[in-house]
Amino acid sequence: MRPSASASLFGDEPLTGSSLTGVLAQHKPANRAQKAFQQLVGRIEAKREQLRHWQAYLQRYNRRITDEVEPSRERLREGQRKMVGLIDELLSLPRNAMRLTRLERAKLGQLLTGMAGGLLAEGGDAALEGLYDKYSGVSYRQVLRSEMEMTESMLSEVFGLEIDGEDGAASTEELLELAQKQMVEQFEEEERLAELRQEARAAKRAKAGAAKADAVQTRREQVAKEVGQSLREVYRKLVSALHPDREPDIKERQRKTHLMQRVNQAYDANDLLTLLGLQLEIEQIDAAHMASVPPQRLAHYNQILREQLAELEVELERCVEPFRGSVGPMSKLTPDNVDREMGVEIARIELQIREVVHDLTAFRDPNYLRQALKLYRLEADFVDAEDLAGLFDVLAPVQPTRAGKKRRRK
Repeated sequence: MRPSASASLFGDEPLTGSSLTGVLAQHKPANRAQKAFQQLVGRIEAKREQLRHWQAYLQRYNRRITDEVEPSRERLREGQRKMVGLIDELLSLPRNAMRLTRLERAKLGQLLTGMAGGLLAEGGDAALEGLYDKYSGVSYRQVLRSEMEMTESMLSEVFGLEIDGEDGAASTEELLELAQKQMVEQFEEEERLAELRQEARAAKRAKAGAAKADAVQTRREQVAKEVGQSLREVYRKLVSALHPDREPDIKERQRKTHLMQRVNQAYDANDLLTLLGLQLEIEQIDAAHMASVPPQRLAHYNQILREQLAELEVELERCVEPFRGSVGPMSKLTPDNVDREMGVEIARIELQIREVVHDLTAFRDPNYLRQALKLYRLEADFVDAEDLAGLFDVLAPVQPTRAGKKRRRK
């Protein structure tokens, strides 16, 4: 039979054989249980396909981060370091060398501290920190302390959390991590207390309905036992047909050994869908058989599939979670869209690199520098490195003409 594209939830081995969805579609469901069975099978196969795409994309994503994104970011950081050095060099020249006004020099100082602050946020650098302190009204260490104090105040006033540097936080990021940990601990403690209260109430109710509770529990255990028996019956049929020790032909024995490995893996994981798929693959069952499964057994199958679907959804969410925020609010979260956004990000970084390289030469031209600085608004407190990208968007397109007029570079 032709291999299916569906992937097994509990392993890397693809599910071969006919798709259960296609087989079940050959018969119209005769009742709700059959309809639920078909829907569960379809949802599981669709989720498996999504998971397979995400797992395959994860390799490409990591490769692009290593081979494209990080090298581009490092080249941009290197260009920004050079720009910081160039601005320091320009500001260190005699005042009549570039003939910069006091306002223009203040703007250059803010440009320097903005770039240096952004670079320092990614990692310590004594030289950059020295230049930041040289041109800023407050040292970089003082800025970090102020951010820590503001964060501590916010956490205390808004969330009621008491966390400070004595708890081991050396940065705002570490402080927020400690806050998150404390909030999780508080939430878990509240949940524990709620469970204790619920258990106490349940204990009171249990005294009045102990016999009824015992009957319900006994029924649940019986149903679980019957469900397990239904799964074991599928497993036994496959073992009976595929056990390699009963096969004299060497090649066929190897094939059955491989199939038995998949059977055992699926059975250990309660993966009913793969077991049924294997039965289809070896032609142990067909569409007519699936349409005539007894109602009680079908109910057991549906219970197993619901549990399997829930586990699959958890695994898929775990795989997708790191990519949330990688696409815009109007875009669907898919591997293709994440990869497209990564391409856009790489292009944006490469554009910034070209602009920095251009400005490293152009800033030495007093006319260009003055024209560029005219478009930059001096801010009272310029310590936010996030303004850096927007700043280059403003500065780079400006080209001075011989007459001193502004012209935008295409």
